[in-house]
Amino acid sequence: MNMEDNRGKSHASEIMITLTLGLAVGFLAGILLAPKSGKETRKDLIEKGEEFAEKTKEGFEVAKVKLAEVKGMGEDFLEKSKDAFEKTTKTVGKKAGKTKEKVEKIINKGKATAKKVEEALS
Repeated sequence: MNMEDNRGKSHASEIMITLTLGLAVGFLAGILLAPKSGKETRKDLIEKGEEFAEKTKEGFEVAKVKLAEVKGMGEDFLEKSKDAFEKTTKTVGKKAGKTKEKVEKIINKGKATAKKVEEALS
């Protein structure tokens, strides 16, 4: 399970990096190929840069929320697993105690029978 978690985190970060690079390349290509004056291009660069920064910020906020959800799911799973383990441990302990009592009774009966046989042979 741990290996899957690591691959999932790596995959998510690769997607974010690829998305960010794709947006940046597309943005620059659009600006450089647009037939506008220098003043208009600078204005567009500033506007697009601000838009890009905002979208990147939003993307990181979404990723942060998703990571919190995954963390919560992991904590829930861990708590349920812990409860199940404790319940199983108690059940096994009780059954082991009952089995020990039964074995002790059988041993005592065997000792009593052996003593009777010994007395009968004497």
